[in-house]
Amino acid sequence: MELQLFGINYKTSNVAEREQFIINESNQIILDNHLKSLFKRDLESFYGISKEVFREVTNTLKLDDISEDSFYFLENHDALVHMIKVASGIDSQVLGEQEIFGQFKAALKRARNHKIIGNKLSFLSDKVIEISKQARTETEIGLNSLSISGLALRLIKNIFEEPKNQNVLILGAGSLAQNVMENMYKKGICNIKAVNRTPKKIKLNNNFEILSSSLDSLHDELETADIVVASSMTEIPLIGKGAIENALKKRKYRPILLIDLGVPRNIEDEIKNIEQAYLFSIDDIEKITQDNYGKRSIEAEKAMNIIALEAKLALNSLSLKTSKDRMNLQLEEFLRSLSDKEIEQFRLLKNYSSLVQSIKTMDLRDDKFNNFADIKNLDDHIIESMIKRFFDNA
Repeated sequence: MELQLFGINYKTSNVAEREQFIINESNQIILDNHLKSLFKRDLESFYGISKEVFREVTNTLKLDDISEDSFYFLENHDALVHMIKVASGIDSQVLGEQEIFGQFKAALKRARNHKIIGNKLSFLSDKVIEISKQARTETEIGLNSLSISGLALRLIKNIFEEPKNQNVLILGAGSLAQNVMENMYKKGICNIKAVNRTPKKIKLNNNFEILSSSLDSLHDELETADIVVASSMTEIPLIGKGAIENALKKRKYRPILLIDLGVPRNIEDEIKNIEQAYLFSIDDIEKITQDNYGKRSIEAEKAMNIIALEAKLALNSLSLKTSKDRMNLQLEEFLRSLSDKEIEQFRLLKNYSSLVQSIKTMDLRDDKFNNFADIKNLDDHIIESMIKRFFDNA
């Protein structure tokens, strides 16, 4: 299997470009079906795709406004290393954060549920999870690191002397939104409300829970919120300039802090032009100084050594597994071509040495068998074991 991928991230593009390149549950099935219909068996899954199909993806997602220079293209070992760097938090905007690990696992689960990921890529994705855990366990890459939700809290504490006295509104109820709420609650910020597409009970501990209201109440909630943290899955902004202008009038122009953690963004960027409204995107808060960054950078180098080695072993393991699977299929197809009488004789005799020698000396002019070139290089006892397994299951 040749692993190829392309992507876009905060190193190669800004948030305005990144929010256009979103593969969600609705369009991932469309993309998968479209690409497989074009490339047939040459493409196992669009989650591991080459530059050759780049145009098809960008055309389907209508990404004409994004320069090709904003994307990165990686192959084989480099591609697998990149996947592990992402999952382990080494490639994150916040070095060492671990929220992305849960997102990676959730994306893999969705791909499997929709049956849009092949066996080989599924094998490598499991290796990504395994190696990511190893890299974090054997190094201190996550040493006192701030997550995205942690950085949002730091920004709030930098702006408000007494954040405990502020009214907080959380837009969304996913894992990131819940992390924000939990971090706030641990720091004594309890005036928290939540708005979500559907009402949802969010339990922060045994004594404190929040029942989110529906999106219909968003504009009303903005009138009393001093801090808004948005992290909802949406393709269009949920908070527009007009909504903030109206809210400020009702609150007699008392300032409001808005932190947009969504990609695509949940809040219209034009709000930055409104006086008394202070909007920070995910790219803005990433620039906040991070504690222990130098130490985590050193640990990231150690983690990279582990990742590079383990990624190579994983690819070698897949190559070996693929080769064995191919040989087993070739051998099984050949053995099924034997007559019922021959199969019964071999099963009763339980002596396959003569059959092994026949296979090693035969000259098959059939491309699908490749003249047993790989099988002939195996030791006799290995071939005999493969044959025995076939007859035991026949």
